Amino acid sequence: MKTKQRITSLCAGLLASTGFSQTPHNVIMYIGDGFGIAPKTAARMAMGQGTTGKVYSSDPGFRVLALDNLKYTSNLTTHSQNSWITDSGPGASVYACGKNGKIDNESIAFSVSGDSAVTTILELAKKMGYAVGLVTTTRITHATPAAFGSHIWFRDLEDYIASQYISSNENDYEAIYNDNASTIKPYNASRDWQLPTPKVGVEIDVLLGGGFRHFFPNNVLDTVKTSTGAVVMNAGVPVTLKGKRSDNVNLVSYAEQRGYKYINSRDALINLNLSQFTATNNTKLIGLFNGSHMNYEQDRQTAADWEPSLFEMTQMAIEVLKIKGGSKGFFLLVEGGRIDHLSHANAGGISVIAGPSGNQYTVDSDKEAYSGGGDGNYSATPTTTRQTSVYGSDYMIKEVLAFDYSVQQGRNLLNDPNSKTLIFSSSDHECGGAAVVGLHDENDAQGNGTKVRTYALTPQQNGIGASSGGPASANTVATPSNLGRGDVNFGASNPGGWYPDYTTTTFQGRPELWPVHTALGRRIVISYGSNPLTNGNGQTAGGTPGNHTPQDVWVGGDDNDGGVWASRITGKGLLDNTDLTKVMADFLTIPFVALGVRKINPENSAGAVTIYPNPMQNEDARITISLETDANVTMQLFNVSGSKLGEMKNIKLAKGDHNYSVSDFGARLPGGIYLLTTTINDHSTTNKIITVQ
Repeated sequence: MKTKQRITSLCAGLLASTGFSQTPHNVIMYIGDGFGIAPKTAARMAMGQGTTGKVYSSDPGFRVLALDNLKYTSNLTTHSQNSWITDSGPGASVYACGKNGKIDNESIAFSVSGDSAVTTILELAKKMGYAVGLVTTTRITHATPAAFGSHIWFRDLEDYIASQYISSNENDYEAIYNDNASTIKPYNASRDWQLPTPKVGVEIDVLLGGGFRHFFPNNVLDTVKTSTGAVVMNAGVPVTLKGKRSDNVNLVSYAEQRGYKYINSRDALINLNLSQFTATNNTKLIGLFNGSHMNYEQDRQTAADWEPSLFEMTQMAIEVLKIKGGSKGFFLLVEGGRIDHLSHANAGGISVIAGPSGNQYTVDSDKEAYSGGGDGNYSATPTTTRQTSVYGSDYMIKEVLAFDYSVQQGRNLLNDPNSKTLIFSSSDHECGGAAVVGLHDENDAQGNGTKVRTYALTPQQNGIGASSGGPASANTVATPSNLGRGDVNFGASNPGGWYPDYTTTTFQGRPELWPVHTALGRRIVISYGSNPLTNGNGQTAGGTPGNHTPQDVWVGGDDNDGGVWASRITGKGLLDNTDLTKVMADFLTIPFVALGVRKINPENSAGAVTIYPNPMQNEDARITISLETDANVTMQLFNVSGSKLGEMKNIKLAKGDHNYSVSDFGARLPGGIYLLTTTINDHSTTNKIITVQ
């Protein structure tokens, strides 16, 4: 069948030069670093699942997590290009770069075998006019955010990652290493890298997290200040951030020269003057709130309340990016990075005891956390004091909830009728083999001395057996009367059954609720499959107790465009961890071939695309789509800078040949190179079109 089809109505503004209004499109990619299923379950259970009004999935209060309200879900693989267990570098690069992000461990959006930087979706989005940002609770230069905004062969070169962040051309980059104060000047390309080509022309609009040490000279202090310039005090002492750059260069100063507004406290963030940002000016935002990683949410609430929480950083990043993105929209990466660190530390799962040849770790899942924070067991000894009524599960639950409250900040955009938003939340990998193993039972109903148990007690006749403190074996009647429910009136009343017993409180006046376990315990107890007794790390105290694991991870998605985009992750079985990028790129109309998505070939496609003549001069080139079966076809035309000039979307075509012309996309193209991306069902290809004047 030969047909000639012309498009009678294309989307408004087929050519970028026409200047058209459009609905802003926003993408937020959430990554819970090391985040497996168990920590999410623990956070939900602490907020009341199973208790009155939250027993059934149909109960209004059952899904208490924003993550649970993401409508479309699946599971993802996590392995890297050269390892069955990935680290966060390639684990995040797959989301940033698509198929080409399947790279070797320790690399950041960089192909070691190809010796080349790999373009990220953040960079392509910025070049197409979107605002872009990175938010994390780790150092902002750490592997996950770095995978979206930089390129380096080894993730630990964080000073160089910081230099890339604030540079958009080679001259800016070299100026850092030619600084008069530099102890390593002049710039040396063989030592100092070069600004990777994909980063050229890309300015990151928002950078929020820890990592001050990679922006300030070694051992130099910066005072933390409020929005009014007042010094933040802690126990009568000014709070300071300490630099660590060995080259003695002040990158914060360079950032400010290049348009960044620098802040370093929660007060400065939540009182930020948004009027200083516009869609057309060069004002950007950098917030560095800790020398290294930011405090765990548990420690932030008890000892570092001058730092913002992850959801506060996310909220402000969204506000700034909405302004900077204007009618175009934005791309934002949000990382809950310290979930991973708690699992590495086996927080709540081990103790330090004296061994035959020194201090060693032992599995122990029901003692209070060591003084010194969520990973205090790294420096613990058998005599190290413990916190009062604060457990490893408290750390994990609050860290997950801070991440979840951040997801809710993104979900709020789904209620905005004036913009389209796509949200994905997943993990780069699982860490620690984290598991929810039971509840603390102060009454030790099992009588085994562990004070940890799982099930509710056996039902009993009232006045007989466990319900009155007697042994369970007292219940021997096959058809008893006057039954008592298990656990009722045993030590303390448990009218709802055997469930975690937490109350909730607020902090810093926020509406978010934080779970607090009651005096009798019934708190969640966690443990780790990857621990010093099982993972080969050895029991010597001071080392890393828990490793990453190869377990599949969960992904959830949602959008306010009828679910058209987020639903693409469902109904496909197990997803590869490179699969999300194509959906995000399609939503933002980014030429996804640049992100390494599979091209059409005879073995896996339903058709082929040809263009003739090509190059074309004066004449109108013909585009022929040859289909082997009925198919759904979308064509998108881009210039080489990534701007979309037009599209023909979701055309249902029958088997056979279908002819179009380049002119169907609008006015005649000026001389140059263009890219035609054609999607036939789920497979895509990109053809280069050359026009000669």
